[in-house]
Amino acid sequence: MRAGLRSRRRAEEVAGLGAETVVADVTADADDLVEALAGSEVVISAIGAPDPDQASVDLVDRDGVITAIRAAEKAGVSRFVQLSAQFADSPDQGDRLVRSILMAKQISDSVLQRSSLNWTIVRPGTLTDDQPTGRVKLGGHLEPGHVSRADVAAVLVATLDEPLTENQGFDVIGGEIPIPSALASFS
Repeated sequence: MRAGLRSRRRAEEVAGLGAETVVADVTADADDLVEALAGSEVVISAIGAPDPDQASVDLVDRDGVITAIRAAEKAGVSRFVQLSAQFADSPDQGDRLVRSILMAKQISDSVLQRSSLNWTIVRPGTLTDDQPTGRVKLGGHLEPGHVSRADVAAVLVATLDEPLTENQGFDVIGGEIPIPSALASFS
């Protein structure tokens, strides 16, 4: 397992967590990214801009994710799981304060859907630092809600074991259904 990070400093911080770390800046040379992804079967992308500045959002959430998708195709990756955001599929319905982020994610999500990759797009509600519950609610379009980052991470990984999530996008918020059951009942 490899973890791609945009900076060497961050790579050093997570080096002891059990994954090989690779500096893979989606805003830099696309060929370097292809090399970083070579030999991978799956990419779980949690790419996001470090701040909400429009230029940063466009560079990272839109263009950087598109670069990662194209690099994954060139590297022969078969599966791409994308962390997006609730309302990225309908930015006009989302909070107007984050609409530019939702629009950038909508574009990169659309590129993923049209790619040659087997894809899954996970659109979480508002992220929290709460303890994980292992229980969620998911569906094509859900009411606004909150969900812990840890539960979202568990959903991202669990999609790899659930064929019903292939070539699908869905919202996820905190709920009462255990993650594997929620994914297995998704349709």
